[in-house]
Amino acid sequence: MSPVYNLKIAIPSTSSEGLSAIVTTRFGRCPAFTIVNLKDNEIEEVSIVDNAASGARGGAGPMAVQLIAEEGVKCVIGGHYGPNAANALNQGKIRMFGPASNPSITVKELIEEFLAEKLEEITSATSPGHV
Repeated sequence: MSPVYNLKIAIPSTSSEGLSAIVTTRFGRCPAFTIVNLKDNEIEEVSIVDNAASGARGGAGPMAVQLIAEEGVKCVIGGHYGPNAANALNQGKIRMFGPASNPSITVKELIEEFLAEKLEEITSATSPGHV
């Protein structure tokens, strides 16, 4: 039996198109995060947060983690996580899942994969950083 999720999830996205936005694997330097609030495995609310860290010269991963933590996010899915981002996510007790099965998957499709337990939980960096 699948778990029932009641949590706020951040998805690194290529645009601010909400559920129809394409997911990007670039966590710290994604243009935006689509924030999806799940209640009893149903999408209750969707919001967009522009990623101010996307143009940072350094430290984009930890800055992005601070941004989503301030939104109350407890889980991030779909990205590749550099060492600094992964460490900051672990310290903030924000769970990591991914990567997406398809490079042109939408946020809505990725949420469906997450709910179907098709994504692997990640506990450490998946890229060397600055990808």
